[in-house]
Amino acid sequence: MTLLGKSFTAVILILSTVFMALALAVNATHRNWRDVAVSGINGQPGLKQQIEDISRVNEQLREARQRTLADLDREQAARQTALAALQTQLDQLEGTLQMSEQSVQQLTAENTELSQTALSSARELERLTAENAGLRTQVRTEQQDRDTLFAQALQLTNEMNTLRGFKQQLEERNKQLMTQVTRFEEVVTAKGIDINEPLDGAPPERNGNILQIDRPTSLVLVSIGYDEGLRKGHFLEVTREGRYVGKLKVRDIQPDRAVAEIMKDYSEGILKEGDRVDTTLD
Repeated sequence: MTLLGKSFTAVILILSTVFMALALAVNATHRNWRDVAVSGINGQPGLKQQIEDISRVNEQLREARQRTLADLDREQAARQTALAALQTQLDQLEGTLQMSEQSVQQLTAENTELSQTALSSARELERLTAENAGLRTQVRTEQQDRDTLFAQALQLTNEMNTLRGFKQQLEERNKQLMTQVTRFEEVVTAKGIDINEPLDGAPPERNGNILQIDRPTSLVLVSIGYDEGLRKGHFLEVTREGRYVGKLKVRDIQPDRAVAEIMKDYSEGILKEGDRVDTTLD
């Protein structure tokens, strides 16, 4: 036998031993699967029992699934109903929101207009306040002017009342003088005296003006004096624009000036500087 044959023989022997060990192992682990499926092993239920239990559980799960699907359908229907109601409310709210937006826009426009009106009113108020302040100042000024005018009116009223009394006295004096003049004319006519003939010691016909008046002392300074023939005791007639105003009596004499006293009983007005003075009146 060759080496190759010996090798194949050894290999066959080894493989035979291996297959015999595998056959013994398979035989040791061999089971009756029908008994295992029906009765089970190690106190556990068999596969058939497990399948029946699983079938019952599966049937229960199917029923539970059906109930769950029914509940789900009802819940979906309820939710659709609620969703429809919510959609209706949403539509209403959108309409309300749109109306509110329009109202807000309208109110915004009105607010803008009112703001402009308020601004105009504020400016007008400022103008009226300033005008009112000016009017108050003007009123106070006019009140002060009125009070001043009222005081002046009172003073003038008192002076007028005084002048009325003085006028009444002058009228009475005038009547007396007219009576005296009438009597003098009768006497002069009866005696055949020429009234135009100058008397001894009478001042010549001269005229001048009042230069200065000292009212507290009732003295005046006139522009004619000794050089014009004026002497102490002479009388001067005072006129203004051809109207008789009063009478003066010379108290002191200078060459070109004279100091005369105001004769209050003959006064018919207030003497002023610049009034004309004459030694005689035509």
